[in-house]
Amino acid sequence: MSDATAIDVAFIGHPSDFRHFVSLVEEADGAEAARRVARNEKTFTAFLDWMPAYATRHRPIIRLEGAMIRAALVICPFLPQAIESPYKLKRAFTKVLQAVDVAAGMGAKVVTLGGFASILAGQRRIDAADAAGITLTTGNALTAALAVAYLRAELDARGRSLSQETVGIIGASGDVGSTATALLGAEPRKLLLAAQDQMRLELTRQTLCHPNAVCAPVAEVVSQASVILVATSSSRPILAQCDIPDQAIVCDIGYPPTLVGEQAVGRRAPVLRTGLAAFPAPVNLGAYTRLSRPDHLFGCFTEGVVLAVRQDLRNLARSQGRAGKLEALALLEAALVLGIRPTAEALGVNVTEYGEPST
Repeated sequence: MSDATAIDVAFIGHPSDFRHFVSLVEEADGAEAARRVARNEKTFTAFLDWMPAYATRHRPIIRLEGAMIRAALVICPFLPQAIESPYKLKRAFTKVLQAVDVAAGMGAKVVTLGGFASILAGQRRIDAADAAGITLTTGNALTAALAVAYLRAELDARGRSLSQETVGIIGASGDVGSTATALLGAEPRKLLLAAQDQMRLELTRQTLCHPNAVCAPVAEVVSQASVILVATSSSRPILAQCDIPDQAIVCDIGYPPTLVGEQAVGRRAPVLRTGLAAFPAPVNLGAYTRLSRPDHLFGCFTEGVVLAVRQDLRNLARSQGRAGKLEALALLEAALVLGIRPTAEALGVNVTEYGEPST
């Protein structure tokens, strides 16, 4: 492969649901093919198990402050529900390995894993990528940093201070959740931490040294927190917007999104999709991102872009379970220098960029 055709970074992702898969089929094969797939959901859902990972036609040139990066999108054709079946989980894991090999064959030096691909990769694939000279990252550190940075801006715009807020973090023991918790530090008045893994959750609480950090069930977080960060990975939505108090600011960092329902009319605070980045110019990934603006990109993919530019920061790339506060802050600083800004998308309100939060 010549230097002219090689890519700098590969984005590895998967459909968030069957409708998303249909939209990818329509983009690749046309409307009639998509209608045929949609009419035969059960058949094509089963067919997904046997589809190998593949590179899409999307090869965006990403223009930044003082840099230009060549990227590619590689799809692992599995649905999030694959984690509910040992057989499907094994097939999905194999596809992630295939996807990394596809990216390597395209000349990628940095590969970033989105959604459940980051969970399925496993240390074996990380080690193999390192041996091949590829930087493989989950993007969790920068995703957390983008979410917290936007939350701070949102609160500032509303005349609210973290020191007066009860912040609830659902998924606080995971990579994104624990990093977001560390970035918030001792600033919130109170921290309510929720997660399925109670041992890891208690360890997260202890490392904070926050006098008012407590472990709590999800129901308590939702009912008591004035700011809620949903940072867990789930194959199905875990919260309905109708369950959230009217005054609470909610940041959904998950992929797929972990909230369900439309933005409630008359809400005094937004439900935001965060952990996103606004780029200086559009990044065309077609139907995959399902974001409202072409210059918006997921935080996980954004970390791959930053690492592609900043070779000196590639030692900050971490596998699942190893993201941290220092890595997150360094990556966020590098992103800002490149002209990348934290952003959010919200149902029912205007999409805005860092420094100009929704009101």
